[in-house]
Order: sequence, then C-alpha cells, then structure tokens
Amino acid sequence: MNLRAVSAIFRKDLLDGSRNYHVVLMVLTPIILSLLFSNIVSDSKTEAALPEIGMISSPQQPLIEALTGKGLGKKLTFFQDRDKLESAILEGDVRFGIILPELIDSSKPSSASQSVTILYPPHMPEFGIDTLKSVFEAEIRHQLNIVAPPLPFELKAEPVAGSTSNAGNVSDSMFPMLIVMALGMVGFLALPMSIVEEREKGTLNAIFLTRLTSSEFILGKSIFSFTIAMLTIIIMLSINGKWGSNSHFLLLIAFLGSLMTIFTGLIIASFATTQGSVNAIGTTLFLFFQMIPSLQHSSQLVEKIAPFFPSTYIFSGLRKAMFLDLTRVRIFDDISIIFAVTLAVYFVAWIIYRVKKADK
Repeated sequence: MNLRAVSAIFRKDLLDGSRNYHVVLMVLTPIILSLLFSNIVSDSKTEAALPEIGMISSPQQPLIEALTGKGLGKKLTFFQDRDKLESAILEGDVRFGIILPELIDSSKPSSASQSVTILYPPHMPEFGIDTLKSVFEAEIRHQLNIVAPPLPFELKAEPVAGSTSNAGNVSDSMFPMLIVMALGMVGFLALPMSIVEEREKGTLNAIFLTRLTSSEFILGKSIFSFTIAMLTIIIMLSINGKWGSNSHFLLLIAFLGSLMTIFTGLIIASFATTQGSVNAIGTTLFLFFQMIPSLQHSSQLVEKIAPFFPSTYIFSGLRKAMFLDLTRVRIFDDISIIFAVTLAVYFVAWIIYRVKKADK
C-alpha cells in the first residue's frame, strides 16, 4: 500500500471539492439548517400527534374501558411501575404516560387525595404540555359526564427525568436528523458521484497510468468523504454548542454511520455507469435513509418498517447520546446494530470489488 499515492488522491479531492459547488452545498446545507432550526423550532406551534400511551392503571378502570371501546386500546401499553414507564418514554416506545388511581370517583372533589399524573418527554415545548393537559382533561370530562369544574382529582403534568443539559432550542428529533442528512449526502451522493465523474471524464484511466492501484484510489476517495462527513458534524456540534458528556458515544455513532454510508456509496459507484444513475440511486436511498427515522411515528406502516432501516438506529443512538441520561436508556443496542450493519455492508462492498477486479 503506497500511502503517498493515497495522500495524493486525498489532496486532489480536497482541492477539487473546494471548487465544486455540489460538494460545498452538501457540506453547508445541514450546517445552515441546524442554525435555522435552532432558532425557529422552539417557537413552533405545531406538534405531531402522540398516539402511543403508557399507562399505570387497572385495565378495569372505567376510563380505560371507555378508551378501549373507542378503538384506542391498541395504543395503550400498561406498565407495573413508574420507572419502567419513564424508561419507555425516554426510549421512544411510548410518547407519553398517564398514571391513574385505581378508580376515579366523580362524586369526590379534587381535594380528596386523588391525582392523575401525565408524564411527558424532556424538553417538550410549553404549548405541547398545555395541549396535552387540555386534551386529556376534555376526555376525562366527556367520559365522566363532568360539565363544570372542579375535576374530581388533581391533574398534574411532570417531565420524565433523564435528560442532559445538552438539549436546548434544537428539538430532540431535528438535530439528529440533520446529522443523518450529512452522513447520507456524503456517502450516498458525493462519494459515488466523484468516482463516476472520474470515469466519465476519462481521468480514471489517466490516474491508473501513474501506477496507482484501484485499492489506493478507493481508499483515498473514501478517506476524503469520511473527512468531509465528520468535519461537517463536528462543525454543526461546535457552532450549536452541542458537545456534552456523552459526545464520545455521539462521535462513535457518527463514525460507524459514516463508514456505513461510504461503503454503500462504493457499492453504488460499482454499478452506476453515469452521474445521472448515481443521482437516481443515491437520492432514493438518501430519502429513505433520512425520512424513515424522522417519520417513524407518523403512521403504523412507517412504524412497522422503520426497524428494518439502519438509519433508525443511527437516529435513535444520536438522540440518546445528545439528549438523554444513558443510565436510563439502552444505547448499546443501537450501537451494536449499527456496527453489525456496517460490517455487513463492508463485506458486500468487498465481495463486489473482488468480483469486478477478477472480471477485468
């Protein structure tokens, strides 16, 4: 392995990349979006529906029976204790939790030591909390036929403990999505486009006349793409003040995710014959890679297929590393799956490379 040749390819791509507006745009887009979202997300007045509810209550509670009768039974998950319910909220298994007394007695006033507690995710915006309380109160009044105040219980809303001080204006879902975007743009589009462009312009043959091996060429291209991806993420974290106590896990996930997308990009480049075909294949993969984890709670269909997309675990791991107390969530499950998929994609890329080399 000629490291000087690999370094030459890296320097060439660095120079070409700085002059190529496609590469510059791919680097700047997620950085600019992260700055925009850091200022506007906290003021947003829209909140996605939160259908999955964790309950601590007897299933025979009249209110629960009423909700089940309205077809919401499949949205309810029952837990034995508060700690498990809170962990499920942090993991994203349920979107919020409700702790009910054994029986809500509408004949008793709220001072009769009855209380209902709504648990919501850390850093949920204030308008979301108010909306959650209002919707639940309205449902209680409807089911118990209570028209005028007061309610027969004290309604409390409490955040789930388990977040870090790292979370700020950027929402828990938005910033990890931008990191996933950066990984996908570089791996699925920039890298294979660069390789195919060399092939289309005929410069690939000229490069190989310099005794540069195909392995050295691929390694140089991959190192450049990896550097761009990681540098983009580091800049995003720095300018938004998102470095925290769990940043080593964040960088590990970004490292593995970058390798995964780069190996996938090499596979795309091995089959694509034109930049147009790279754009078609890469854009399709990129859209699924980015959108599936972002929309996994938007519908039952997306929720079912999301576990089959590795970006779901990248997104989940980034969210946990950036915003949650890792003693209360299972981040190593995400890292293990990301590592396994990265290894599998590497072997597929290696086999394709060996087969194509043998055919020449």
